[in-house]
Amino acid sequence: MSKLKKHLGGLYYRLPYFLKSLITYLLMLNQQQKRYGSYYVKYLDRYRKNWFLSSEELNNYRSKQLAKLYSEAYYCTLFYRNSLKTHLSNELIASIKKNNYLANDVLLQFPLVNKSSLKNAGQDVWNNMRKLVYLNHTSGTSGTPTTIPYDDESFQIGFALWRRFHDNCGLPEKFKSVRISGKIVIHPNDTKPPFWVYNPLHQQLFMSSYHLTEENMRAYVQKLNQFQPELIDAYPSAIYILANYINRHKLQLVFTPTAIATTAETLFDYQRNEIEKAFNCKVYNQYSSSEGGPFITECPEGKLHLNIDSAVFEFYQNGKFYTEGEGIAELVVTSFRQWMFPLIRYQTGDWIKFDQNAFKDSNCACGCKMPYVLEILGREDDILFTEEKGWVGRLDPAYKGLSGIIQSSIEQTDLENIIVKIVPEQNYVEAIGQELITNLKERLGDSIQIHLELVDTIPQGPNGKIKAVKRSFTP
Repeated sequence: MSKLKKHLGGLYYRLPYFLKSLITYLLMLNQQQKRYGSYYVKYLDRYRKNWFLSSEELNNYRSKQLAKLYSEAYYCTLFYRNSLKTHLSNELIASIKKNNYLANDVLLQFPLVNKSSLKNAGQDVWNNMRKLVYLNHTSGTSGTPTTIPYDDESFQIGFALWRRFHDNCGLPEKFKSVRISGKIVIHPNDTKPPFWVYNPLHQQLFMSSYHLTEENMRAYVQKLNQFQPELIDAYPSAIYILANYINRHKLQLVFTPTAIATTAETLFDYQRNEIEKAFNCKVYNQYSSSEGGPFITECPEGKLHLNIDSAVFEFYQNGKFYTEGEGIAELVVTSFRQWMFPLIRYQTGDWIKFDQNAFKDSNCACGCKMPYVLEILGREDDILFTEEKGWVGRLDPAYKGLSGIIQSSIEQTDLENIIVKIVPEQNYVEAIGQELITNLKERLGDSIQIHLELVDTIPQGPNGKIKAVKRSFTP
């Protein structure tokens, strides 16, 4: 499968631009019904109403979602059924079977679960009453490759929540957009434009985030001026590099986007300021996870609202759960957007800065009563720099589809060398490491030297997280 995928990828790279766009169109057409079916319509209508509900109304909605989640977890997953029998009393289990219990009382008796425990459980976590329609491969912020299953309902819920976020960004039902992410859309060694491919079905331009060198960025700006998107959806590191180039060279944009949406990395204030200066529009930050975790989305007033109709949010640090006050803590979630792969009291590994507003109705001028947090602190991966590719942000797409790796970390020690530490599984073989090197070189350039080290553990940082990517020098 891996050889076939590489062969097909090689063919795609050699195709002329219009055929690449045709293939992109056909792929998106195949995804259309999976993304925007009957569940999408149903949930979008519900979510749009939820945004302005009172806390009492939202709590009623969440109780029903929890009841559904507990019931499916008990009857349809071996992992959670065993957990329930171990940690809950017979009386509470009987109540779950009858759906006549206080949902929050049950939730607090569940044990915490993390990515490692879910991964070790394998398909025992999967909901065996639901039909698999999509597999998502992700490494996550800790460098741990994971395969996440989705059924049609779970898959479409995410797009409904995403559309509600677009509502709050002021976007119409249909709009032109640019996406700058970790997808490799053109040959990694291309040195001349186009550094993008067009998806005509959704009026969407996929721009490469791996060709943002000083020599190439003027072509990016020219294409943006020609395409004139209403939304730019990008990794903060990628759009920041482009914005910085625009501002340094005092380039003139002939359009003003309605919004810029950032995700997948921490958005820093200096990045936001640079981006808003270049594009003359508001940057909207948001948080979700590939596992099917909940949403945190920024509103027009700049508040990061906990989308509490997508999950129960808890804040956890050093054995303590916060129910008031302020601080910095790990986000623990019980998700209502993943029914194929239930997440109950799941330790995300991402950290949040919060105050008392995270525990009460907000009086936000946007009209939403959902609480909000101050900052999303997770995913603070460093931006790497190579002479061949320039600044390169998030690297976790290089791990997608790879097996045999428990954890890993990447450290760039100088302009020419990168050390990749791998905690291997029993099925790890040398070919896996070589494929990882190939994937990394596609993003960082052929001239960089990548050294693999097999280790027993990856040291944790001061906040308990593993630093997946680190640059230990200043370019």
